[in-house]
Amino acid sequence: MILQSLYRYHQLLQERESENESIPRAEYSSVDVSFEVQLNEHGHVVAIIQPESANGKISKIKHVVPKQEKRSSGIKPYFLCDKPSYLFGAALPEAKHGWAYREAMRKLWKDVLKHIKTKSPDILALHSFLELSYEQLEEQIKQLADKTLLKSLSNGGLCVLKYAPTGQFLHKNRDIQLAWEDYYNRVADNVTEKRTLFTCLITGEKMQTDQIARLHPSIKNIAGAQSSGAAIVSFNKESFCSYGREQSYNAPTSKTATDAYGYVLNKFLSDPAHRVRMNDTTVVFWAESLATKEQDWMASLLQNFDEDAGQSDEDSIRTRVKSVVTRIRQGQHFNDTFADLNKDTTFYILGLSPNAARLSIRFWYTGTIGELGERVWRHYQDLSIVGLERSPTIRELLRETAIGHDWSNISPNIEGQMMRSFLLGLPYSRSVFAQLMNRIRAEGDEPKKGLYKIGAVRAAMIKAYLLRYYRFNKNPLEGEITMELNKQSKSIPYHLGRLFACLERTQESALGQSINASIRDRFWGAASATPANVFPRLLSLAQHHIAKDEKWGKNNDYRIQEVMNTLPPQFPKRLTLEEQGMFALGYYHQRQEFFTKKAEN
Repeated sequence: MILQSLYRYHQLLQERESENESIPRAEYSSVDVSFEVQLNEHGHVVAIIQPESANGKISKIKHVVPKQEKRSSGIKPYFLCDKPSYLFGAALPEAKHGWAYREAMRKLWKDVLKHIKTKSPDILALHSFLELSYEQLEEQIKQLADKTLLKSLSNGGLCVLKYAPTGQFLHKNRDIQLAWEDYYNRVADNVTEKRTLFTCLITGEKMQTDQIARLHPSIKNIAGAQSSGAAIVSFNKESFCSYGREQSYNAPTSKTATDAYGYVLNKFLSDPAHRVRMNDTTVVFWAESLATKEQDWMASLLQNFDEDAGQSDEDSIRTRVKSVVTRIRQGQHFNDTFADLNKDTTFYILGLSPNAARLSIRFWYTGTIGELGERVWRHYQDLSIVGLERSPTIRELLRETAIGHDWSNISPNIEGQMMRSFLLGLPYSRSVFAQLMNRIRAEGDEPKKGLYKIGAVRAAMIKAYLLRYYRFNKNPLEGEITMELNKQSKSIPYHLGRLFACLERTQESALGQSINASIRDRFWGAASATPANVFPRLLSLAQHHIAKDEKWGKNNDYRIQEVMNTLPPQFPKRLTLEEQGMFALGYYHQRQEFFTKKAEN
């Protein structure tokens, strides 16, 4: 399913008539090149260039070069584009087995080039380069490379060759390309079962053994994985194999199909518009369409809004997603706000995480934009709360569950659970809610960092969890949960939270800014979990604050009495986790009511 979806997108790219889209044919690969090695007419190395970006930093350049199948181990050279250790061998400092690498490279390159009848100057220069001795190469490199460049060459990276007199890259010479294509199509894997037919697991087409990809492509740009890449499909132990087959012959897939899905997945992972990192999980997302609006919509849901600060158009997809909570308050619906999206377009979201030399699939979701849109709209409806000025992304919600709002402290399981609820419209995980409540109990306000014990985003998460929890369990308390203060609520924990906010307000009014530790700092955990043990003491303390506050004491006393009238004679001994959420929601609503009235006055 996953590989088939990537293969279909590759077919879409092939169908698009665009000069800007460079999709390599079966005999070629698209790679990132770190070095440009320039040769003169005698095949001598006259320059080694590292490409630079617009800001002057060292960068890599995309090149379509002769096919580079995955290297598992041992010595395996690539044609016309390879690491410095293959091109220069022992001429590089500290090059292990240097000449073994260069000799393997020379053999392959000569096997390809020997069928070229045309002897143009650049091809002759390439032949001369292959005949350079160790001493000649070492001397040329010493003259060209300083310590920094030598270190970069020793660290690896791919090199391409350029013929300096004309400035043409050798891998773009058409005679050389034809020779390579002929060589590639003549040489097949050393497999004896040439007549055995297999069915490609991606395309469903019949193929012979020599058409099966022995190794699947390396997938790069995965957070935490090896820089050389990791595989989605691989077999490295006999226990994984069946019927005497080795490696990827256990999951027969054509070379064409593996190249296609590898190209597309690596393309997505190299493009910030198609990926986002969530702790140790790299999330890839795409729409089965070459139109940009559907892709922009998905990116806006999953990425932080500040990642695309350049979009200021009020009608842009990102601006509309950012203002969803405001549009919900205005009574708008998904189809009203995003009428220009094709609701039948299929979307895909893939979560990948590293596992040694392989990749683990953390989650995989698919559906239509219309289906996802309605679920997302309901998600934001559930989140909508007074004080929340814009629509928080999934990443921003997850960060609220982390110690110190630090991404490294987010549990990997929580990411998958949150994505599942968001994309499938299911109740939010209780473990996510428990983690959030733990953070509220343990943390205080840090105004300088813009972090609060119960800020708008955390209050919105509590409201959304409770709404879905009660809705799923068909509990009438669902109707008690509102965007703003609900004085008619029948929930005792909700009014206890309101009472706690009133008591805190009374303390602030009486003591001003001289409070070392407020009642929230000292008593929140106990008040929200075991009210009967704490509230009698807090009410007694409030009477001292009321008596001391000549200006606002009576007003605060009236508020306390108003909330007390909604409570039973005896305070509850214990509150469940969900009731603690109602407590926090009541507290937040009441505090927002204070601020709203103050702003109005």
